[in-house]
Amino acid sequence: MFYTRGPIVGAMLGDIETMQQRAVMVEIEEMIQSTPDYADIREALRSLNFIPEQDDPDVAIWVHPGLRIFVLLQMNLGGGYAGYRVAAYDDLKGREGEFAGYNAR
Repeated sequence: MFYTRGPIVGAMLGDIETMQQRAVMVEIEEMIQSTPDYADIREALRSLNFIPEQDDPDVAIWVHPGLRIFVLLQMNLGGGYAGYRVAAYDDLKGREGEFAGYNAR
């Protein structure tokens, strides 16, 4: 039996992209948990090439289309955040009708 390089290389690239995606998600979650100030988180997300989809006083949504990650922050009135969710777009598949809640801080 012979294996061609095409499918193996494609699978390896997919695995590398998934590992990179998960590594960035862990980094963001650790950053959110250790940084109470939203202004610092905003700058860190910008430095990681995230784009603000919504940046309102009550909710902030940041996305990274290349890595297919989104960050959802529920804001407190005092400028911090009450909860958050860091997830990959693919994590939401198959959850129709189910509320994607926040991870408590």
